[in-house]
Amino acid sequence: MPSGYQSVRGARVLLALAIVLLTVLTLLPAGARAASENLRFGTWSPNEPYWGSVAGVDALQARLGRNVEIVNWFQNWGGGSWIAGVQPHLVRAVTDSGRTPLLTWEPWNPALGVDQPDFRLARIADGTHDAYIASFARGLRDLGTTVNLRPMHEMNGDWYPWSGAVNGNTPAEYVQAWRRMHDIFAAQGANNVRWIWSPNNADASASYPLEAFYPGAAYVDVLAVDGYNWGSSTPGFGGWLTFAQVFQDAYDRLKALGPQPIWIAEAGTAPEGGDKAAWVRDMFARAEEMDRLEAIVWFNENKERDWRADSGDDVAAAFSPLLAAVSAPAPAATPSPQPPPISEPAPATAPESAPAPESAPAPASAPAPAPAPASRATPPASSRIEAGAAASSTTRRPSARLRLSASRAVRAGASATLRWSNTGARADTTRRVARWVVLLDGRRVGTIAAGRAQTLRHRVKAAGRHRWRVEGRAADGRRVLAGTLTFRAGPAS
Repeated sequence: MPSGYQSVRGARVLLALAIVLLTVLTLLPAGARAASENLRFGTWSPNEPYWGSVAGVDALQARLGRNVEIVNWFQNWGGGSWIAGVQPHLVRAVTDSGRTPLLTWEPWNPALGVDQPDFRLARIADGTHDAYIASFARGLRDLGTTVNLRPMHEMNGDWYPWSGAVNGNTPAEYVQAWRRMHDIFAAQGANNVRWIWSPNNADASASYPLEAFYPGAAYVDVLAVDGYNWGSSTPGFGGWLTFAQVFQDAYDRLKALGPQPIWIAEAGTAPEGGDKAAWVRDMFARAEEMDRLEAIVWFNENKERDWRADSGDDVAAAFSPLLAAVSAPAPAATPSPQPPPISEPAPATAPESAPAPESAPAPASAPAPAPAPASRATPPASSRIEAGAAASSTTRRPSARLRLSASRAVRAGASATLRWSNTGARADTTRRVARWVVLLDGRRVGTIAAGRAQTLRHRVKAAGRHRWRVEGRAADGRRVLAGTLTFRAGPAS
């Protein structure tokens, strides 16, 4: 066959494929594209970044076809310096990959259960641990990059020594302890730390609701929540629950507490009792209706249940941005109780005695997951979410039509210039923007009124990969437009 004919035929085939792809993208719900572009996605990946690597996160990102922008890990106060102290190589493993660090900071020794007098909230509030807290603050300060710190999470449960209902604690002491830690960090100049306050989605007791533990807007940068669908294999935890049944009520309660952005700091679903892939797709569809929701961090481990995002090809495909929004399945017709939370894999207190994870051999210094507590308290009826709960806001998350450009050859210690354009956005969308909020590595570095030059200069403190984000916000604070740009800063000259 003549080569010229082959070229023409090949061009026609490519054109036909392009038309098919364009048609598919056009037919996708608007929310599918918006979810892909605006909602930040993160993960806890077992054993990372404890070894100074995020190779597992990279591999997961490739399998899911979705950017993993946030990496969560856990460090406890009790134990050797390798786990109780700041480990710069852990944070750098995350930031060098262009991702945002989320450090869950836990005042306990995971091997000793919930009754630990040394870590009573009163002892944190009275200054007993001030020296340690100040040292940790200095360690994070000296990293020169933004770190999201999540201390004493799931405090409205009864499975940690800092919970309000155990270990001689009270919610008031929790607030005092949190504020003391926050003030110590401020005194040490650790202004690069963002404070993530993260209760469980359901209260363990009606006497200790999550609202009783709130330290106040001046002490919290991000409101967060943890929650899981335990599936039919754990009927005492509520059976199979939809995403809305797990998170909607807690989300609405967080919105009422303060104006901060909201994260889902831990999420997961078991496979038993329903369609796990459909649950994931529904999660992204529902997330579009949560106007304040900024990020979802997936608990990616086969632990009490197989929570993994890539537990099957169909499940992994459900995380793809092009498949993320579908019609939400109808929830159950009767109320279902919220499941109690899971316990994250806490590193052992001594590397020599820690069993290696089954998935891969661990070096002597790598922490291994500790077993989950033997019992969980099922949340009371007063904290149950009625089945069929729908999102209170119908505002869709905007598409990220901003185009960002930044100065090249940036070096640490020098200023970088960022410019952005919203020429691709519809005129009625652009008119809703009242101000531009600029963030560098997750921390706000500037606010510019609409109508002024869309440019900003800011000093980049550290070498490595960094991330610009620009959000166009309406007068009521809601995001109208958003865009991101990742860049690398070289070492100081």
